Amino acid sequence: MERVSIWAAVAAVVVAVAACGPSSAELRSAKTAVYSGDVGRILALAEAGAGDEHYKIGDVDDGHLTFETAGRFFSPEGDLQSEGAGGYVKVDNHSVKVSFIVALIETDDHRYVITVTPRTWQYLAGSPQMRELAPEDPNLPPFVKGRADSLALAIYERTRGYAIAPR
Repeated sequence: MERVSIWAAVAAVVVAVAACGPSSAELRSAKTAVYSGDVGRILALAEAGAGDEHYKIGDVDDGHLTFETAGRFFSPEGDLQSEGAGGYVKVDNHSVKVSFIVALIETDDHRYVITVTPRTWQYLAGSPQMRELAPEDPNLPPFVKGRADSLALAIYERTRGYAIAPR
């Protein structure tokens, strides 16, 4: 009897944790939202959304309405590989360095969409250079797209006040 109640409690926790994640509808809204308004303010809010996900902002190009997050190393399984002494990161074979390019793209007169595109390099032991992995590359670890989705959702949460209703 005691064993059944423990498993019931574990199942309840698993269901509760799963319920906290974004729904496919929320993610679809984040990826397809169209924005109108002060584009400089929308870009600033997008940068704040990246900060909400603990990404540091790297290069910002206000003229092209884009920014890139600072690259971070992850293990092949998706665990963050933190900087150690002197700012060096110990990486493993197949570790990846990931940054995200966030762009506001004008689709219509003063209407914009926001895209989040991963920029990924993979470390291969013995190779003198890291190999860049395109977003469609079959070698791209699945967690990279998951992190891009999380970033898109965080940005949407910050910018949704400028989103216009679908036609």
